[in-house]
Amino acid sequence: MHARLPRSVALGFVTAAVLTATIATRAQQGGAPAQRALVPVTAASVALNPDPFYGETVSMTATVEQVLTKTTFSVDQDKTKSTGKEVLVIAPTLYGEVAMNTYVSVVGEVVKFDPAEIAKKAKNYTLDLPADVIEKFRGKPAVIATSVIAPDLADLTKRPMTPDEVALSRIMKQVQPNSGALRTAVAASNLDQTKQNTAALRKNFTDVQAFFKNRGTADATAWAGDMLKLIDATEAAAVAGKWEDAKTSSTSVTQLCTTCHTAHRDLQSDGTSRIKGH
Repeated sequence: MHARLPRSVALGFVTAAVLTATIATRAQQGGAPAQRALVPVTAASVALNPDPFYGETVSMTATVEQVLTKTTFSVDQDKTKSTGKEVLVIAPTLYGEVAMNTYVSVVGEVVKFDPAEIAKKAKNYTLDLPADVIEKFRGKPAVIATSVIAPDLADLTKRPMTPDEVALSRIMKQVQPNSGALRTAVAASNLDQTKQNTAALRKNFTDVQAFFKNRGTADATAWAGDMLKLIDATEAAAVAGKWEDAKTSSTSVTQLCTTCHTAHRDLQSDGTSRIKGH
């Protein structure tokens, strides 16, 4: 029988796996350049000897000691008692709430706390700490968080998907494989497969068109209509045995997808998408 890992250790392991997958996803999608490897640390080690960690991007699993404001909290290594070795965490984008005495995993850069330094590091962010708390932590180590992973593995720094975004995501997860399968079928001059995939894409883009029409997004609604015309053209060319024409129109489907994505898709660092301006 295997010993059960403490919850904080398990959270740390799973968080590392989540972050590794996120970095890999970004690399595959041609995202930001690869960052330096995360430095795993404890809150106590940063609090007691911060100098080696300043400027480093760290991964730290610890207990929430105090919830200070909507975007700041402190962590301590010991859940059972306050050790006085708190580390301030500043999360400029925090969409969820952290709870006291719960374990979280924080990823971010360690800095020597000073409001002026935070203003330089976190653009378009206004520090919301009261004056007495600022003085309490001034000159001490703080982490400017880019990820705050809660016990349920939700990253609280990422805006949750709205019902509209969830609905569109379901459709888009069908579009990509169907579009790829169509190009493969056309390249192989396979009429049956071409018809199957044009039928699938016709349903997909009818749904996309209805989605954006309901939102009043004129350009995306029109592009979805153009997609339907290209899909019909691909099938008609295939039926007529004009496979070069079918290749041209099926490739145009992919190009038009890119146009719409550029205008309306906001790709997140974790590989998920949001609707711009939503």
